[in-house]
Amino acid sequence: MCDKPDLSEVEKFDKKKLKKTNTEEKNTLPSKESECRAAGGAGMQPALPAAPPRRPRPGRLGCCPGV
Repeated sequence: MCDKPDLSEVEKFDKKKLKKTNTEEKNTLPSKESECRAAGGAGMQPALPAAPPRRPRPGRLGCCPGV
């Protein structure tokens, strides 16, 4: 079995037969400046408010069970 691939078809390929295409970006990503303007200039804001601190469960004191 040969380790090198057969490149004979690639060597015969003629680039001149290809059609010229124009590509344009349809879905551009927003820039940081546009995101700041959309948020009112306040910059990045948290999506959710901070959770209140947890209270210890009754009957559990510290880390030692059975005390």
